[in-house]
Amino acid sequence: MEWVLGVTVRAPVASFRRPLDHNYQRTLPMPPPTTLLGIAGAALGLSDRALWAPNSPLRKLKVSVLMDDDRMPGRARDMWTVLKIKGGRIAERSPYFRELLFGVRYTLLYGGEKSVLETLAAAFDEPAYPLSLGRDDELLVIESLDMDEARSGPPRFQGTLLPGDVRQIEGLRPQVSPGLHFEPPLVETLPLAFSVDRRGLRNPERMTPLSFLPVGIEIEVPGLQALQWQGRSFVWANGMTG
Repeated sequence: MEWVLGVTVRAPVASFRRPLDHNYQRTLPMPPPTTLLGIAGAALGLSDRALWAPNSPLRKLKVSVLMDDDRMPGRARDMWTVLKIKGGRIAERSPYFRELLFGVRYTLLYGGEKSVLETLAAAFDEPAYPLSLGRDDELLVIESLDMDEARSGPPRFQGTLLPGDVRQIEGLRPQVSPGLHFEPPLVETLPLAFSVDRRGLRNPERMTPLSFLPVGIEIEVPGLQALQWQGRSFVWANGMTG
């Protein structure tokens, strides 16, 4: 028997930088798997090294996310300036743009043993560290916590993550209505975990293509075993169901 913990959160501002962006830092539309695990680790009070250690209590945790299907978040660009200091003086000013999401609402999904999820739910109720969506100052508010048994659902998805590249899935069937306007799915190769070296630097592990599906259009993937949460279908982003 598999259990699912759903944590519905909202935030006025969020950003999830795409890893290869530098001067113009675009955002992913939803938190990726490592961010979802990082939020859980912050709630439990784990250090970066403890979170990604081989014996971490969250190593076997499965994650996914559902975007609010009632509305799309707003987008804006924010200009920052990085000051490069040499010899105790400002040697260079380097401007860059960062894309931001406004008015976001997600349901963070965690799967695993019931005892682990119960511990995590208690941590989310009274988190050890402030919880954020992206940067440290992009704090989130928890609206609700729910835990239930995992149930199978139809393989029709919107506003969620799918492991793999949907552009290469055979038999994909978008459910399109006349006059519908939507964003195409975003595919990005991202790590599913990190390792932390002796210097405290994180190194990506298990690089995997992930597909970020927009809301507003439902995509059917025949043959894909899906789970359901409150009427929405999903699969684990860091481990296929079944």
